[in-house]
Order: sequence, then C-alpha cells, then structure tokens
Amino acid sequence: MKDARDLQFWGMVTVVGAALAVVAAYLADGAALVWAVASVEALLVMVHVARRFRRAGHPAVHVERGGGRDGERPDAAHCERCRRARELGAEAVARRDQRARHERQARHEQQARQTG
Repeated sequence: MKDARDLQFWGMVTVVGAALAVVAAYLADGAALVWAVASVEALLVMVHVARRFRRAGHPAVHVERGGGRDGERPDAAHCERCRRARELGAEAVARRDQRARHERQARHEQQARQTG
C-alpha cells in the first residue's frame, strides 16, 4: 500500500512540475517554447505508458507451468502470443523435416538409378 501511495505522490509531483514548466515557458518566451515543452512532456508520457503496458501485457520471463526439468519448455503456452509462435515454429519444423525427407528420398532414388 505504501508503494502505491509513493507512486501516486511522485506522479502528482511530476504533473505539477510539468504544469509549472509550461507556465514558465509561456512567461519566458511565449508560444513556441510552450509547444516545445508540451511536446517533450507528451513524448515522455507516451514512452512511460508504452513501457508499462508492454510489461503488463507480456511478461519478459516466461512462466513455466507444471513440473519439468530446468530448460524444458512447458506443454501449455501461458499466453496467446506464445501459443501462436509455438504453432508457427512447429509448422516450420514439420516443413523442414518433410523437405529433408523428400531430398533424401530423391538422392536415394538417383543413386539406385546410377548403380542399377
């Protein structure tokens, strides 16, 4: 609970500081400096929100479900994005294996024609 209050306090300090920066920019040089200060503030807010929601939407550390040895991937994907990536990876491996089998069979048939 204390962390939430600290975060709220520092958020309030940041907002008040940003408002004072815009007022100071207006008093110092007028509209051009206000636009510059407001643009920088908007960019900082967008970066903060993007980083926060990226962390919330997809954890950086993949959570393993169920028991397993270290380094072993779980059977069930913990999120939709990982499930789709795993399916696409499995399809790519299957295509690669099928292509390798086809090439081996073609080489074997070619060797059989050359020797027979």
